[in-house]
Order: sequence, then C-alpha cells, then structure tokens
Amino acid sequence: MKKNFGTKLIIIVFTAFIAILGLLYVFMPKNEFSETEKRYLAQAPKLTIQSLKEGTFSKDFETFLADQTPLRSIFVSINAYFELIKGNNGSNGVYLGKDGMLIEKPFARENRLETNLERITSFASKQDIPVSLVAVPSKGYICSDKLPKNAQKYLDGEYNDYIRNKVYGKMKFVDVTKAFLNAENKEDLYYRTDHHWTSKGAFKAYEAISFDLGWPAVSSFQYKLPSADDYNIETYEGFYGTSYAKSCYTLTKPDDVELWVNKETLGNAKVTITEGEKITENDNMFFRNHLTDSDRYLTFLDGNHSLVKIETGNEGKKLLLIKDSFAHSIAPFLAENYSEIIMIDLRYYGAAVKNLIEEEEINEIMFLYSIENLATSMDIYFD
Repeated sequence: MKKNFGTKLIIIVFTAFIAILGLLYVFMPKNEFSETEKRYLAQAPKLTIQSLKEGTFSKDFETFLADQTPLRSIFVSINAYFELIKGNNGSNGVYLGKDGMLIEKPFARENRLETNLERITSFASKQDIPVSLVAVPSKGYICSDKLPKNAQKYLDGEYNDYIRNKVYGKMKFVDVTKAFLNAENKEDLYYRTDHHWTSKGAFKAYEAISFDLGWPAVSSFQYKLPSADDYNIETYEGFYGTSYAKSCYTLTKPDDVELWVNKETLGNAKVTITEGEKITENDNMFFRNHLTDSDRYLTFLDGNHSLVKIETGNEGKKLLLIKDSFAHSIAPFLAENYSEIIMIDLRYYGAAVKNLIEEEEINEIMFLYSIENLATSMDIYFD
C-alpha cells in the first residue's frame, strides 16, 4: 500500500511539474535578452509555407523553446554546478578556479600566429614612423595559481617568445607578460568574472609601455611617465562579465569596475565614434551611462566600433591604435601623451589603413591585441 502511494505521489508531482511548466510557457512574458548569459534570446518564429518546406521552422521553434524555458537561468546554472560535482570543471569553456575566479580555457582554434605576425611585420616595414606591438597575456597564464587541477596548459609564454623573436626592423615589441608575471597581486590585473584586464591591469600595461618605448625622452615631445597618484579612482560594484555569462557559475561574486580618472583632465576629451555613416560624439572617454548596463566594460569608450577618434587638446603626436577590446580601458591612460588617438578595429574597419595614416597625418602606430586574438584573428588585413 505504501509502495503504491509513493509511486502515485511521484506521478502526481511529475505531472503537476509538467503542467505548471506548460502554463508558464504560455503565460510568462517572453524575454528578449538574458542578463545572465548576456545574449539575445530566440523569439517565436513565424510559420510560413517556405519555412515548413525548408525545415527551418521546426529548428527555429526548438531554439525558441530552449531559450524561453521558464526559469531557464536557474536550470542552466544547476547544470553547470552538477557537472562540476561530477568532476567536469569547465562550463562552456570556462574554469571555476580558486577564490571564485572564472578563467577561460586556452583557445582551441586554428593557430594563425605566424601568418598574422608576418602581415603585421610586413605592414610595419613599409612605415616611416615608429610602430609598436603590445601582446596581452591570458588570465589563465598569468593567474596560473588560481587554476583548478588538471587544467589545460596555457602556451602564452611560448607564444610571447615566438612574437619577440619574429618582431624585427622598425617595430618595437612591448613585453607586457614579463611585467604582469612580476606583479605582486596578479589576480588584481584581471576581472574575476571577465577575460579583460582591470583598470589596475591596464595601468600596469601602461607602465610597461611607457618604459619599453623609452618615455619620456622621445624626440622633442615630453611624454608623461605614469603615476597612480595622478588619478581619482571611482569604484562601481556589481559587474558580471563575459566569463560569468558563458559559464553560468551564478554563485560567483561580482567584480568592481574602477574608473581611474585623471585628476587634471577628468577624462575629458572629444570622442567621435564612426560606424559606417553613423557618427556619434561624447565629451568624455568614460561612458558612464553603461554603468547600469549588464556589460559595464562598455563604460570604456563604448565598446567595439569601426573607428574611434579621441581628441585630447594636448600638444603632441597622433597615434593610430590598431586593436581589440583590451585597448578600451588603456586608451584613457595613453591619451594623456597624445594630441589624438585614432582607434580602429580591423573586424569592422574595411578601408585601406595606409590611406587613413596619410589623411590623419599619423605620427606613431601601436598594435594592441590579446595573444589569443593575435593567434586566431581572421581579420588582420590592411588593404
């Protein structure tokens, strides 16, 4: 009798769960964006004769059901921790490291480092102005003491040596990796929940760039050597980055976003963003409107754009910064030493770079990429 009652209870609970889940599917509002995963969710597809013939409707409808599952973020998070308990540390390519640090696994894509370096060095050899290359190491390599057991090997050190040996001629290699490995608190150089460096990390890289490029004595223009005392630090709590979104390790504590604001300039500059025919302007390098967004890293120069021009009002030279997203938080530091910085992202910038150099009368060029993007980018072209 008790056995039958237990069986009936399980059936009743399961049936009720399915019924409630079905009702939630019908009546709960459909979300357009997942704050946890930081991505747009699939919406209900339109049923057409063509979509039925091509078989796209059923596929799109399955994606819609998966994305709009009631309490989806909770289920995804439970699954991530369940896999962790089973011994599978690495949810969607992200390790849960010591002290709650989320660390993205080493990249597994095709290694194009040799090809991309050849293109960069060939481009640099054609310039009659100084060119430098900054390669940003991964969090997993620098913070290796935070990795879980049996983590995959990070090859940043080998890639760094390879880059150093391949850079020749007029181009200067800035060894950020060495500076980061020698830092006292290496875990402070990267966000806990994101793959980017923090403002502390960006400042540490700024120091390395300053000394490797021989500042302040460069030609007749006096560059400014960095000092942390020159900044007011604004701290904003509650930042969950891309590593958090990928992994769904939702028990991870959020990061603080620090804005290092120069006491003299207050970050003021004319920032012009060009995206095709659309042009927008801002009077400060910090876009504080993004401090309430899900991705607070956008506070630094509004994120990825084709072309961004920073006009500081300083005396000095014009820098062309060819970059990935790591450049966004270091640009306000670099801007203190130039009259203008023009940033381009080769993923979106389709014009000939040599024409931009001539038209803008560029005096210096800097490449700033993560080692991963240097080794995997398919977009490093200059014509």
